[in-house]
Formats: sequence, C-alpha cells, structure tokens
Amino acid sequence: MNIKLILIFLFVISEIILSQGLPFGRTTLFAGSGNCEGCHAAEPGDTVMIHNGVDVSPISYWRSTMMGNASKDPFWRAIVAEEVHRFPQLQEVIESTCLRCHSPMGYTEAIYNGQTYYSMNELRQDPIANDGVSCTVCHQINPGNFGSPDSYSGHYEIPPDSIIYGPYANSDSTYMPFVVGYYVEQTDHLDTAELCATCHTLFTPYLDNEGNIAGDFPEQTAYLEWKNSIYPSQEVNCQTCHMPIIYDPIKIAAYGEFPLRSPFLKHTFVGGNTYMLQMLKNNIDSLGVTATAENFDSTISRTEAFVSEKALTLSTETYEQDDSLVINVKLENLTGHKLPTGIPFRRMWIHLKVKEQGGSVIFESGNWDADGKIIGYDSDYEPHYLTINSDDQVQVYEGVFADVDGNVTYTLLRAAEFLKDNRIPPKGFTTQHISYQDSTEIYGNALNDPDFNKDGSTEGTGSDIVTYKIPVQQGIQYQVTTEVCFQTIKPEVIDTIRTLNEPDINSFVNMYDALPNIPSIIKSDSTDIVTGAEIEKNIPDQFSLSQNYPNPFNPTTSIQYAIGSLPDGKAGKQFVSLKIYDVLGNEVATLVNEEKPVGHYEVSFDASGLSSGIYYYKLTAGNFSKTKKMVLIK
Repeated sequence: MNIKLILIFLFVISEIILSQGLPFGRTTLFAGSGNCEGCHAAEPGDTVMIHNGVDVSPISYWRSTMMGNASKDPFWRAIVAEEVHRFPQLQEVIESTCLRCHSPMGYTEAIYNGQTYYSMNELRQDPIANDGVSCTVCHQINPGNFGSPDSYSGHYEIPPDSIIYGPYANSDSTYMPFVVGYYVEQTDHLDTAELCATCHTLFTPYLDNEGNIAGDFPEQTAYLEWKNSIYPSQEVNCQTCHMPIIYDPIKIAAYGEFPLRSPFLKHTFVGGNTYMLQMLKNNIDSLGVTATAENFDSTISRTEAFVSEKALTLSTETYEQDDSLVINVKLENLTGHKLPTGIPFRRMWIHLKVKEQGGSVIFESGNWDADGKIIGYDSDYEPHYLTINSDDQVQVYEGVFADVDGNVTYTLLRAAEFLKDNRIPPKGFTTQHISYQDSTEIYGNALNDPDFNKDGSTEGTGSDIVTYKIPVQQGIQYQVTTEVCFQTIKPEVIDTIRTLNEPDINSFVNMYDALPNIPSIIKSDSTDIVTGAEIEKNIPDQFSLSQNYPNPFNPTTSIQYAIGSLPDGKAGKQFVSLKIYDVLGNEVATLVNEEKPVGHYEVSFDASGLSSGIYYYKLTAGNFSKTKKMVLIK
C-alpha cells in the first residue's frame, strides 16, 4: 500500500479528531462533516481555501448557517413537538416528514436500512444525523427526478453508490476513495434550482375536524415562485444569490496535486433569518452546536448585509393634496421568490412615522411593542391596504392560513387554505403561469390592488405601492421616516404553543423569552417636507453629496445627499445610485439603487462585516457623479 497515502490518512484522521465538535463517523450512505473538514479547511499560513487572505472554506461558512443547524433549530423542534402533542396518533408521520429535510442523513439512512419511519428520539442519539443538511447530503443527491413533483417535499434521491458530485473536471480519484470511501464525479446539477427545490418546495398534509388527512397545503413554494419569474430565462438561480461566486482560482484541497479551481461558490447560504442565528449563538452549548460565537457573528453580519442589499428597494414620494400629506411608498422585490418566502410564520411590514418640527409624532403606522407585536394589528390578521389613513392600519406582507372551517390557525397540520397571501411576488410573476393556481396564488385584498405586481393591465412588476394620507397644517416642516421591517417568527405563533408542556417547547420558549423578538430593519428612508407656501424652500436647486458623519467611524455612519431639480426647474425624479467601494475599486455595498424625487436624503451605512481601512462612496444621479472618502477604524 502507498506509504504516502497511509501517512495522509493518519494525518487527516488526526485533524478530524481535533475538529471543533464536527462529527467524523461514516454510515453506509453518509460521512460527518468532520471528514470533509480534514482536507477542505483553511489552515493558518497555508493557501488552501484562502482568497485575498480570507478563509472561504465551506465548513467555516456552513457550520453557522440555518442549513448547518437544521436538525438543532429549536423553533423547528418546538413546532414538531406541538404537532405531535396535538395529534399523537400521527407522531410517526409527523416526525418522519419533518426529518426528511431537517435531518436528511438520519432519515435517509434509516429508510435505506429498512425502517418505515424515523423519529426525533433516534435523531437525538446520532451525531451524524444531527449534522444538519451536511456536505455529503447535497453532494450525493442524484438529479434523476429533478424538477418533477416527485422530488418535492424532501423526496431527493441518494443512491448507495458512494458517489460525491462536484463541479470540476480532473477530480480526485485517489485520496477521497482511500480516506473516506467516496468516488468523485463531475456534474452540472449542483448549480441548479432543482437541487434546492427538493426540500424548499414543501407540501404538508392538513387535517379535518375529525383528525383525518384531508389534503395537502403549500407550506413552502420558493422554487415554484422562482419558476414564475423572469429569473429562469436569465439563468439566475438559487445559488446565484445564496452562494456568491469567486472567479479567482482557489486551492480547494490540502492534499494532492490538483489544479486551482474556478469558479468557486462560497457556501454562505444566508437568507434573512438573523433572529434564529442569534438564538443559536446564545445557546451553543445547550443545543450542541458545532460553530463558535465568532462563526455566528460572521454569518449574522453576512445575513444583515445580504438582506439590506439584495432583498428589495424602497422609494417614497411625498406631496400635498387637500390639506393632507400624501406619501406613496413603493417596495420592489429583488429576490427570485415571494418576499418574505418560506414557511408562512414570517412577515414583513411598513413602519411609517411622521413628525412635525420640534419632534412631536403626528402619525405612526407599524410600530411594535416590547414583545415584537405590531401595534394596531387586527385580532385575526391585518388586511392588505391600497390606502392607509389611520394609525391602526398597517401594511403587513404575509401568508395567513386557515383551517377547514375558515378560521385563522397557526398550527401547520390544520392549515387548509390561505386567507391572505400578499407576499410581494418576484419580477415576472403572473396569474397565468402553470404553477399559479396550483400553489402560488395571491389571496385577499391584494388581488384587487391595481398596483400590486401590476403596471396598469401588465402583470409582473414585483412591486407594491401603498398610499398614506395624513392631515397636516400649512407652513410646517414635517419629517417622514419609512422602515421596512422583517420578523422571522410572528409572536402570535409563540402564544399558541407556550401553554403546551413539552420539553422541546419549554426549551424554545425559554430561549425566545430571553431574546427580544424585535424586527430587523431591511430598508429605511427619511425625507423632510415643508407644507404650504414654504414648500419650495425644501427643494434643493442642485445635487450634492456631503461628507459622511462621523468620519472616521465604527461601525456605522450617515451619508447625506440632495437630489436637485431638473433643468427645467421641475421637481421630477432621478435614478439614484449610492455605492460603497474598497480601495481596490471592488463594490462592497449598495445603499441606494432606485428612483428618487427631488429632496434631501440621509442614509445609514453599517460596516460591521468589513475590515478597517479606507473606503469610497459614490453618488450617481442623472449627469451628476461625485465620490468621497471615508475611514473605518475598528
């Protein structure tokens, strides 16, 4: 036997044993992620998995994501416990259905070995099963049933052939078979939306009043929403956004004389769920998490940046009409699915506040209390609005489901239909698409909103405009502040489960109560307007870009700019871009990328995810362009 291979084998095993809690066992079908870390991790002073001096190894990113902790997610475990508590006769079906995607290695191995079901108790006792959606899951899924309904709801195909699929030619034919027992095969299917669709297109059964299964409910349909958009034709898929590409050649393996690989997809897997990431970070030991607090800080920072830059655009238009201030708030979805998407326990809403000079608030819609509950939210649910003129009216984008009797429920096994679904569709989304009637419909008042995903009679704008009408006095300066808020878990969901006495529920509720469920702010905008005769004083006659303040800063700073009137003196709109660049000219953030009316603006920049150094911010509007320098010191 090759002595070099034996020495490498022994060294890799020693590296695995020293890994930070990652499992390194091997079952018939799967290997724990510690095995992968042995060769594909960054080492100090080495060049493996290093890009511009930064560790870009899959393990470093993945281990602190929701995918990496899918089986340990305390909210998911609490929801499974709730369903079993309410419907104990269906325990085997409930647990197996949920574990197919949250513990794919445990479930798939059990079924391969002849079991009919797989249980939560079995999960708790198996370190590899508790490795979440791990490396040898996604890289072993066969594309045979991709894109068909047979693949949805966790019906991926993983045959017992020990083939690891990868994107590169000239793959390893020596080290992986010898060290971990896998054979590498080049493929293109890892970079398809259909791979993600196997778990992120999920139909769950619902029950009638007698406890019988009465049909299926579209719990998550991100893939079908994506298909009903402009993005498939543009070859923009899930990985485009959720696995950013590095085009520079990367050394991806510690052993073997393999060529540098390009392109390389970073395994960041971030969405918008900062709340649960923070909860996992706060409870690393009790949940058995294998990531460090530093890992979570990095993932949280990437998630915050991802949402603020990639989720949506916000624009406001403000003018007077009949002694009222009229504010048109436009949200445009930048994602390839509904916003928010996924399980309908999430919601997004507009928080709009108007203050008069001196600081008194004269109008506020969408504020929240200490528990994260929206003030003014109706007892059942808030309807979709075209126009808002009262503080207790709030534009909330969400899916609200009901049982077979049409009553609002937060229990998934009772979710028979949507009463409301005004989550903003992606661009290109139409009611004529084949998947619309089946699973991605719009429900409620949004159907009759002439600007919800529409421009006249044309569908597919991926946007919504909400009009606020607020009585005001003449000759007074008002400040209008708009925030787009996102909440991973509706507090009302917790109200329905906290009274149930189950260990997983009690554990989660304790964690939840210790971490305020206040919303994250996706986008914000602020503008001033002077009513009546004084209004012209508020219109700048030229474009300007001010120096950020404070400067130097750590980690946040504010940037003020002005959009001047058009050459004819009219207060029209201009397309405005405000971007941040590093000293090499690489774009690191987009703060504004939308149409703006004439006026004064201020935007905040959070550089938590960046290192100390000199950065530049550039404003472009029409023919105006200006760049200024700022300094981040940590």
